Amino acid sequence: MSEEVGFEEIVRSLRRSRVRTEILMYLYKIYPSASYPAEISRNTGIDSTNILGGLRGMSSRFGESSSLLKQGVVEKLERGDATYYRLSERGKALVESLQKT
Repeated sequence: MSEEVGFEEIVRSLRRSRVRTEILMYLYKIYPSASYPAEISRNTGIDSTNILGGLRGMSSRFGESSSLLKQGVVEKLERGDATYYRLSERGKALVESLQKT
């Protein structure tokens, strides 16, 4: 990632999106395990299309620059034909620092 997004910008993005926040907290809860979008959807109660939008950006509602992947707080893992997502070390540190405040 060439341009690292600042902590304040990520927090602002999370405050604007319940979807991104819930994805982040779910991935924190299962860390270091990874999950696929349908499983995240099932466990958060959020539609899978919105899950994909929060993870990687989609249309105007979920801008790519605000996506969890682009911000570096989630990692994408390819395993065979399946794509999984896992909280990154940066994402883990972010959640832990927010819990302290």
